[in-house]
Amino acid sequence: MADTAESTLHTFTCTARREDHHWLVVCDQYPRTQIATRMLSRAAASQRAAIASVLGLTADDVTVTVVPVLPDDVREHLARATQLRQTATWTNRAAAAERTVAARMLWRDAISLRDIGFILGVSHQRARQLLAHPSKRDGGEQ
Repeated sequence: MADTAESTLHTFTCTARREDHHWLVVCDQYPRTQIATRMLSRAAASQRAAIASVLGLTADDVTVTVVPVLPDDVREHLARATQLRQTATWTNRAAAAERTVAARMLWRDAISLRDIGFILGVSHQRARQLLAHPSKRDGGEQ
């Protein structure tokens, strides 16, 4: 059964444009519902209250997404930053997987946890974590 709170939730998108020393935030669905705020971080809460008041709802029944209008060059840099973060996330995961493989290969070759940690530049405790089950090595040190 669906939650009744979800069925009464109203979602709105608002566009924020910088004007002098404040942001003018306009509800896309109800353009007459506007607020001005100095801090964009406060825009959603203020606009949520304004929309709720106009529609006769409680602020809890309203969800607002604020989309700031930014210069093209800023948007381009932000898009590039997002791409680079995604690449970095993938690269970090790949690097971690390679470190784990290296640690397991060293363990297989009867290298101690302390030496594995030294080689990888981590503590022997972290080396143990990299080796999901280090005690499986035949006759080796743990």
